[in-house]
Amino acid sequence: MANRTKINLLIRLITLTTGLVIGGEVSASVIEVNAKTSPVIGHAPVVNDVTFDKTTPAVNDTVTATPTMTDADNDTLDVPLYQWQLDGKDISGATQNSYTLVAGDNNKRQLTVVVTPQTNPTITEPAIGTAFTSSPLITKGLVPEALDVKIDGIPIIGEVLRGSYRYHYGDNSSDKENTSIGGTSYEWSCSRGGSKHTLTKSIAYIIKKADLGCAITFNVTPHATDLSIGKQAQSNVVDIAEVGVRLFNGDQIGEHSGSGYNIEIDYKHLGYGTPTSITIREYDYSGGYTKKTYNIGDLTSSKSIVTDNGSTIKFGQKLISGNLITGNSLYCMVIVNFSSGKIASGSSADLRVQAVNRHH
Repeated sequence: MANRTKINLLIRLITLTTGLVIGGEVSASVIEVNAKTSPVIGHAPVVNDVTFDKTTPAVNDTVTATPTMTDADNDTLDVPLYQWQLDGKDISGATQNSYTLVAGDNNKRQLTVVVTPQTNPTITEPAIGTAFTSSPLITKGLVPEALDVKIDGIPIIGEVLRGSYRYHYGDNSSDKENTSIGGTSYEWSCSRGGSKHTLTKSIAYIIKKADLGCAITFNVTPHATDLSIGKQAQSNVVDIAEVGVRLFNGDQIGEHSGSGYNIEIDYKHLGYGTPTSITIREYDYSGGYTKKTYNIGDLTSSKSIVTDNGSTIKFGQKLISGNLITGNSLYCMVIVNFSSGKIASGSSADLRVQAVNRHH
């Protein structure tokens, strides 16, 4: 405040009344008056500018206004009054320095704030300055979304995984998804051993032998036909779990002499629980395969019991494929189903078929 001092005037009026003697004493009458001053007339505070922490806010964004204010008399400024407006109309209850955009505030509407500066009215007048309306912020529209992104399919070698999602555009439900070239994009990724790489950029993916041990995800970046682009959304993680598979010759387990092999499947490292069934895909030299499914405890074609010791499944069997004879090479892919509902697969090395004798 300028060099203005609140006047405290003390008037002490002493009237000595002479000639009036009461009991031989002179009586003194004292009158005290305390006069208060009114607020000093000066200059009103002024808002010079308002800045924002966001310049293109969207729904759910919180925008904070920071006004620059001055007072010509150097009076202490009080907290100003705020009123947020949308397209020039007051927003009910929006009277703080921050405002969070809600549904309906989006899509190129004008957001402003009216700031009214204040000082202490008991000290100076005028205490309230002229309301200042900020420059408008143009709100952004909503962007398209990919919702409920997931992977469908059996996570084993040779199977097709398909990505699915639900397209949603809150700004304009009639604006369709752009599925043409340059539109919505897809990406399948494999994470393994701390590294990540892209598998393909299509809606579906065929699992390969090299994918064993991968944690696979399907990612979608939605595009609308109005050129709006949404954020990338990711699916659940699908593990391409690998079991160890070993084929070996020697005395065949079971009661069969002739062409066949023994097989061991290691699964304990997965922590998937108890295995319930095994499917063998026997691949011959032509690239085709023949399959056979066993439950734990079943007898195979060589009358070998499919055994499980809590960590390894083991059994022997005849050749499944009619194209294979002694001296041919083969390999097997194994699919193991667990009581937990999980599934794992694995592939063996090549094995040259030998004629073997009956195991006693």
